[in-house]
Amino acid sequence: MDVFYKLKSLHEAGAEIIYHCFYYEGHNPPTDELEKYCSKLYYYERKKKLSKLFFSRLPYVVTSRNNPELLVNLLADPAPVLMDGIQCTYWILHKDVQDQKILYRANNIEHEYYEGLAKAEKRWLKKIYLLREAKKLARYEWQIKHADVILSVAKQDIPHFERYGEVVHLPPFYDDTHTIDLSQPAPIQKYVLFQGNLSVTENQNASEYIIKNIAPLVDHQIIIAGKEPSDSLKHLASTQKNVQLIDTPSQGEMTKLIQDAQIHLLLTFQQTGIKLKLLHALQSGRHILINSMMDDDGIFSDMCEVAELPKEFAVKIDQLMDLPFTSQMKADRDAKFNAIYSNKKKAEDILRLI
Repeated sequence: MDVFYKLKSLHEAGAEIIYHCFYYEGHNPPTDELEKYCSKLYYYERKKKLSKLFFSRLPYVVTSRNNPELLVNLLADPAPVLMDGIQCTYWILHKDVQDQKILYRANNIEHEYYEGLAKAEKRWLKKIYLLREAKKLARYEWQIKHADVILSVAKQDIPHFERYGEVVHLPPFYDDTHTIDLSQPAPIQKYVLFQGNLSVTENQNASEYIIKNIAPLVDHQIIIAGKEPSDSLKHLASTQKNVQLIDTPSQGEMTKLIQDAQIHLLLTFQQTGIKLKLLHALQSGRHILINSMMDDDGIFSDMCEVAELPKEFAVKIDQLMDLPFTSQMKADRDAKFNAIYSNKKKAEDILRLI
């Protein structure tokens, strides 16, 4: 999501883009859509080899993207290079690449992100892999000091990355075409929505927390919607009478759920990066209720309601459920949001840096 809308926004700002993209079977296949925004497209198959997983000192996400063709193609065009995520930095130490201007996109403090994934993971083999990868990423991270500029997705991560050089806050790009029409008064749709990819452990854990700890304290309907929920989550949802689980809704269904929900309840127990679903809710939703781990150094607490304990969430839900979300509320929130998250502004910031 961030990469696609970054390409689109840079193109609209007048940039000429040479795009290098890794893919593997079932993920990120070549597509003609990108030809609209890129003057050149290079695709590289990501090599998934067990030898790289077990015997390399480098993180697997990095060494599995070691492709000599990428180096040749980078050097053929002496343009500034934006390395999008630590996964794409294998060639950052090459002396000829260092002659070009390098921008490094810091999507997370990656080793902390992997440690958080490991903590939430219940499958022991996957947990071991994540912990090993976290250690390798922590050792590897110093290489980003060879970047000329670090573009940090999260404001809260800037102090961590400042040890390596210049850091600029550059929030994620997103689909900025969706919004809600509040010009015509409409009946309040009295439900709370939690949405996300439910096959992701972090989102499953948040869903389970809502069902077990918050739903019993409120009388209002809570909808949990997202991709591929586990059988255990489906069963847990069925035990709470005011919880409805919607399994893998279509894009149209999800858009309507987001726009109609009176309250967006968005929780995380892993404070890494920025959750794109929060950006979608800020643009397209009404009242938004988060916990502090969804915040980014105070940016979102200025636009959302914040609670921590189940009873606090229950009180906020009762307060917000009958409070109309007005056009003035939306305008005030949009002004704060666009001052930081405008795609146009972010694209112009990148072009200024190169």
